[in-house]
Amino acid sequence: MKRIAEILSWIALAVTLAPACLFFVDKLDLAQAQAWMLVATVLWFIATPFWMEHKAS
Repeated sequence: MKRIAEILSWIALAVTLAPACLFFVDKLDLAQAQAWMLVATVLWFIATPFWMEHKAS
């Protein structure tokens, strides 16, 4: 499960960056880019805590 969360968070991070690049080359309009970035950001914030642990010292 931890590995799946890690892979999902890396994919979400890539999907967060991709719309900005696609918007820059006029493949997406602003509303579409914002929607994709919002969805990917929420997914990243959900998936990442499951594999990125903080150990108390």
